Amino acid sequence: MRCHAYLIRSERYYDLEERLAGMLPVAPRDQVLALLGEQHILDKIELFSGEWRLLFGINDEYEPVVDGERRRARMMVAPDRLQGLASGLWRSLIRDRWKAITFGLTTLTLALPLASGLVGVVIVEEGDEWVYAPPLNEMSAIHPSVFELLEGHLRGGLSGDPVALARLASDHAASIVEFPQSKWLALLQVCQSKAPEVAAALGRRLVLPGEYGAVITTLQKIIDPQQQPSLDSWLRVHGTRGTYALYFRDSRNERAQKPVISKAS
Repeated sequence: MRCHAYLIRSERYYDLEERLAGMLPVAPRDQVLALLGEQHILDKIELFSGEWRLLFGINDEYEPVVDGERRRARMMVAPDRLQGLASGLWRSLIRDRWKAITFGLTTLTLALPLASGLVGVVIVEEGDEWVYAPPLNEMSAIHPSVFELLEGHLRGGLSGDPVALARLASDHAASIVEFPQSKWLALLQVCQSKAPEVAAALGRRLVLPGEYGAVITTLQKIIDPQQQPSLDSWLRVHGTRGTYALYFRDSRNERAQKPVISKAS
């Protein structure tokens, strides 16, 4: 999932701080946003799936709330503590290392130094509409520099929520190949019959950069371009021009999963 960082006027933030701290771990998203009040929000900055994860990871002092079961990801930073958040993002080690995945974080990083003492920041997960989109079969190619940053989160997601994992991979993929169900099942079948090692890799869902070359070489040998035109096109254009980690999204994993949240939560 993605998050939104809301910039709130300092006077409004301090008025709400105690109630907000109590609500943040447990209240439904709509209640949190209603408490903030749309008229008091100065700016709203979208953070992609990997961005907020990295941001939360270096800001334990702000006690971020992450609840995978309810798909919640939240954090609040008071105006008088904003400098700490800004300094962490402006450290060259963080700014340069995270450059490959920063989109909304760049906007937030530029905004914070000028806002210190003037605004508070409240980060709340997006609405859950994305959860109800029809699941797809996909191959996401992730650049090694991005994979290095997100590897722990991607690996952790393999045993968790497949919908959130697919969102994380697609948010930060360099390119994606989609497969209709018939073509996805056909790909699995040809791999099982001609390249069991690739079938096993598809079953694991995550191919590491070090395994990429062998998997791509085998796919180039065994697929029928007439049967897999999208994959064949991707292999010809991208297959040998770089190295990637690959995430394979099998829609059956998501269809088999019981809903984690409901509209009423």
